[in-house]
Amino acid sequence: MPVLRRLRKELVNRLLVAGMQASIRGSVETVDRLRSIAQFAVRTCLPIRVRLARNMRLAGVYRKGLVDEYLDRAGDQFAFLMRIFAARWEGSGVAERFRFDESFQYVEQAYGTGRGVLIASPHLCGYPLISRVVTDRIPCTVYTRRSPDPRKHRISEAVAEAAGGEIIFPPEHATRSERLTVALRVLREGKMLYLTPDLIRRPDQGTPVTIFDRTVYFPTGVPIMAMRTRSPVVIVLWEYRDGLYHLHFDEPMDLSGRGDRDARAVAWVRKFAGMMDDWLHEHPGLWWNWLDKRWTWAIRGR
Repeated sequence: MPVLRRLRKELVNRLLVAGMQASIRGSVETVDRLRSIAQFAVRTCLPIRVRLARNMRLAGVYRKGLVDEYLDRAGDQFAFLMRIFAARWEGSGVAERFRFDESFQYVEQAYGTGRGVLIASPHLCGYPLISRVVTDRIPCTVYTRRSPDPRKHRISEAVAEAAGGEIIFPPEHATRSERLTVALRVLREGKMLYLTPDLIRRPDQGTPVTIFDRTVYFPTGVPIMAMRTRSPVVIVLWEYRDGLYHLHFDEPMDLSGRGDRDARAVAWVRKFAGMMDDWLHEHPGLWWNWLDKRWTWAIRGR
């Protein structure tokens, strides 16, 4: 790993731990002050602004003010987590920042089948809280990768404890089959499971899809789990307006049945990617992954 990237990762990890500890010791008002200070520091960090602007231009979505729009939404995500550490879920005020429309009936319909439900979304800003927001209506478990950095893993566990939600992790050094087993167990218990399947894979590990006119490869784990458990799949997207995050759920898809399983898996992944691509062209400031290493390489044609 290049020295500068290693130093940047170490700095980010230290800031995350320090923010968590300060939030636990402080109050919601302290968190809001810390957010203002951090926001100023990030907004004036030229390397971050340059990297964001370049990626957004190459993706064809750049417009004036978009960098600051993204930094505001990313700042919301950190502030939400810090508020939860400071006041637990019930006193954080985070739930009030999310709104459901009438499409939530699709989730209720899918959950009513008793076969478990898979909810999937891209990494839109606010994604770590979606399962907990949904849990206020229907219990929802979130599956997250186990970070190789024990400090980041402890933060994920602390978020789950403070928010009162259920997070499941695969075992350390788990194989692909073992990771799949952990998620399948949740669905076979009739529960709802939330995942974010927009992480880029190698060509031999995924299905080719088109995002920002680039070919990338997405995993087929979601449709495979849906076919094995007969669980319906619901895609959720959200937008930011009037100071609130408005959630919209797509109609549930039933991938069980006969026929070519591989073809059904590919069809779902491409539907998800198509919806994601359309949404990001309309709401680019909401996408968390603008600074992600793999996505940066893909957007820049590397």
